[in-house]
Amino acid sequence: MILTRSPYRVSFFGGGTDYEDWFSVNGGAFISMSINYYTYISLRIKPEFQEKKFRVLWRLAEDVGSIEEIQHPIVRESLKKLNFNKGLDISYTGDLPGGSGMGSSSAFTTALVYALYADMKKSLNPYELSSISYDIEKNMLNETVGIQDQIASSFGGFNNVSINKDGTYQISPINLPEEELNNFVNRLVLVYTGITRRATSFAQEKVSNMPNKNSEFTQLQEMVSEAHKYLLEGKIDSFGKLLHKAWVVKRNLAKNITNNNIDKLYDYGLKNGALGGKLLGAGGGGFLLFVVQDGKKEKLLNSLKDNVVVPFKLSRGGTKILYNEG
Repeated sequence: MILTRSPYRVSFFGGGTDYEDWFSVNGGAFISMSINYYTYISLRIKPEFQEKKFRVLWRLAEDVGSIEEIQHPIVRESLKKLNFNKGLDISYTGDLPGGSGMGSSSAFTTALVYALYADMKKSLNPYELSSISYDIEKNMLNETVGIQDQIASSFGGFNNVSINKDGTYQISPINLPEEELNNFVNRLVLVYTGITRRATSFAQEKVSNMPNKNSEFTQLQEMVSEAHKYLLEGKIDSFGKLLHKAWVVKRNLAKNITNNNIDKLYDYGLKNGALGGKLLGAGGGGFLLFVVQDGKKEKLLNSLKDNVVVPFKLSRGGTKILYNEG
């Protein structure tokens, strides 16, 4: 039995510039933080005599005899990618809803790939893990995905990432003093909109609009270095106001990124103590992240008592093995 976990993430700046359609021409950059909510994968090698070779427990309970019959796309394509043909029991548990903008699909992929490599007695560093997971999601599943979620789950922590045109990247951990880091995280509020969606369908329109939105994507990329500077200088108010500017730009990248209900909730947050915020992920639903004025968090939380607010902390570690009896 092997048990792995991968963290979800909140993204702040640069989302969209991590798509190959953009970074292959312009490079890319983003700031994100892994948080203390996780996807867990348990993997058990089945005895050879069992007739049904693969059992996969997720939204469905699958008992099938071959990889090709597996309905879970990430499981099926991961096994193909790694030429993994042992019989398996695989089960999945997630702390947060899938399709909610928290990078859950990539957390699933990284946790699964890491577990499979552990069974094969092969080492895998975070850079390799993120690259393999991205290849599975983008090239084997033909999903419209960027590379930031795989990086966030693989490495963990609070990072400023610069992406080269060839898809390689450099990670710069944002190492704030503990007191400043805690103060920053305490100024964040994560609110669930109650809407889940399939991220790739929302991302497709945004990516297809890139040729007509060059100025907007350029602005989002340039904001990354400005936001990083504010963090290092302890200027949380400036960071929050800049996040609002980024959201104004992002919401115009495609028609399906926001809707009336999301806009109402966002505006309500601004009226009750938030300096700025954004919808996490590709758009259409999921979680809103707010940066709150100093001393106004309780006011905002009280005003959101009818909504699901999810408290969180930084997760310093990336994908890891929790248990391996082998």
